[in-house]
Amino acid sequence: MADETTTTWANLLREAKGPLVEALKRKTVFLAELKRDRSPARWHGKRVTIPVITAPLQGTSPIGESTTIPVTRSIDTSQAVVNTGVIVTPVSFTTQVVLQAKGDENSWADVVDTKMQMAENSIGAITNEQFLGPGQSLIAAVTVNSGGASTTITVGTAANFYQLYVGRNVDILTRASGFPIASGQANKITAVDLAAGTITVAAAVTTTTSEGVYLSSGDGTVGSVATSAYLFALQSFGQAVATTGTFEGINKAGAGNQFWKGTDASPAALSDPTISAFDKGERLVKMFSGDLPDFFLCDPAVVDKYSQIITTQAQWKGDSGTLASGFTGVKYRNKVLVPDYDMPANTAYGVHKEDIRIYTLMEGPDWDDEDGSMLKRFARALPVEAWLVWYLQLGFHRCNSQLRIGNLNQAA
Repeated sequence: MADETTTTWANLLREAKGPLVEALKRKTVFLAELKRDRSPARWHGKRVTIPVITAPLQGTSPIGESTTIPVTRSIDTSQAVVNTGVIVTPVSFTTQVVLQAKGDENSWADVVDTKMQMAENSIGAITNEQFLGPGQSLIAAVTVNSGGASTTITVGTAANFYQLYVGRNVDILTRASGFPIASGQANKITAVDLAAGTITVAAAVTTTTSEGVYLSSGDGTVGSVATSAYLFALQSFGQAVATTGTFEGINKAGAGNQFWKGTDASPAALSDPTISAFDKGERLVKMFSGDLPDFFLCDPAVVDKYSQIITTQAQWKGDSGTLASGFTGVKYRNKVLVPDYDMPANTAYGVHKEDIRIYTLMEGPDWDDEDGSMLKRFARALPVEAWLVWYLQLGFHRCNSQLRIGNLNQAA
């Protein structure tokens, strides 16, 4: 490759990165609505430190003129610390296109535009899947032991099959350790059965209920992915709104950690997403945190069911509403129910934006040139790659102001 040609490629890629970064700011509801904290003070090597909450509970009281101010009853001083999340997207180019573009930069530029659109879609999708999923890049847990090597994996009818689409490469890992099982890495989904709650993969695997289906981060070689690869996934709203477990290094059930226990208003059994179901959720989150959700993110089929119920009861499909970012949905009272295909099935999340931040040092992904070149070659092959890398993490200041309502019926 001539230096002049390489410089031309690099310049075109640098110019194309700007529109991609701007587009990602509006790609999904979370990327568009949440504030970003770019303070270097939050970053300590590979970890992000989230500010300590020192707001007192029961610190405001009436007093007599001669009495003293009461002692604060409870102060949460737990320090939240999380690993940095890393998103990488390789953008590959064949050298045949490079040769074709010599003397005609427009043909190369056309290819770059198409590649950048594909990269934008990929980064937005993977980021949003992690923001709204159960955490640690998990897509679905295995719900039935296979009893031996099989291409059929049972994930249950409640799994999000929008993410388990035919042609997708996934990793099948042991959930406790993040270690891949035999033939589990880069295994392609070849068929799905929504009614049976199963997916079919290309290579047979032996699965138990200890395994899960994950975003693919492997190259197909057993054991090539270290456990730490999944520690650098993005945190999720699903982790924050959980009522048990450890989150951001804090035990949700620990004494004095009441801020870190999510609010769950899920009915005990599958129920319709009625106004009363959302009313109950708002009352609970108000009681536990003093705040209310700014909007709701929902399984699209739950939003459809909500609208159908209103139509049946009042011959009215409900008012539509629009968030500041431009995303729209049907209104529940003064809140917008926004459908999102990456939401867990049968679930609605009440989002209180002020307690969530996207922690990052950069506005969006940037080209990696740490080895001296933006364009890279591997294994003596002609095609070249450029890597878009984004260091970011979803962090929460409180969890009790975030609401989950599960077990909601879907529209057919």
